[in-house]
Amino acid sequence: MGFLSTRTWQFTYFAMQLGDSMWSGKDVLDFGGNIGNILRDPNSTIDPDRYWCIDVVKDAIEMGKKSYPESHWLFYDRYCFFFNSYGVPHLKLPDIQQRFDYIVAYSVFSNTSATDMIELVGELQGLLKSGGTLAFSFIDPHYRSWPDKYEGDNLRWRLEKVRVEENPDVDIDALANQARQASWWFLVNGRDLYVETEEIEPCQPERQVSHYAFYSEEYMRNLFPDATIQPPVNNEMQHCCVIKSDPANYYQRSAAIGLEEALA
Repeated sequence: MGFLSTRTWQFTYFAMQLGDSMWSGKDVLDFGGNIGNILRDPNSTIDPDRYWCIDVVKDAIEMGKKSYPESHWLFYDRYCFFFNSYGVPHLKLPDIQQRFDYIVAYSVFSNTSATDMIELVGELQGLLKSGGTLAFSFIDPHYRSWPDKYEGDNLRWRLEKVRVEENPDVDIDALANQARQASWWFLVNGRDLYVETEEIEPCQPERQVSHYAFYSEEYMRNLFPDATIQPPVNNEMQHCCVIKSDPANYYQRSAAIGLEEALA
């Protein structure tokens, strides 16, 4: 059985980030939407028959179909560490004719490589209607999400959680110091830290447990200069990158600076 999400507050999060809680009559693509929990949010105003979900977890897509047969469900067999470890690397998005008012991706790029994020953001922009909006979350490792309850930043919070759930031997202070000044980094399988590099040691699919990706707010502003970067809302730790439809700008910039420079 593949990963099945239990989160149900995605709609509230994006409604707050976009300043719009009335999504009825809008065509919505939930990229990485798993079983469609955004529809289960008690605040959701999405019309199920205008809801599309694309996900790399086949079991999630099948469960979503059973729960919301009037919605549109597409399995996307792209490689993703842990979530679809036998998938096809860099597989293009499914060829669909539908275009969307809103495309959202919650906690998707907090688990992928920077290269995948850059590629997919560009492709997703191409699925927007004129005037449409793409919004996706990311985690800034240096941000303090709950300063009144927790003194550490998001980096330390994740490392402490990893120590409890994955690796009791993780050296929190050493890894935190190693990544303190970094703009982006990955923590793989609760033990290996890769600072501003995607040269990750090969790992057999059955040993792929976790791949946490962190990008600073400054890095995301540089990577997506036409986006609006918004702080976390709804007592969550994830920032939101909001991009209005104008795919030409993104592709022109990507062609001009190249992927390697974007990752630098």
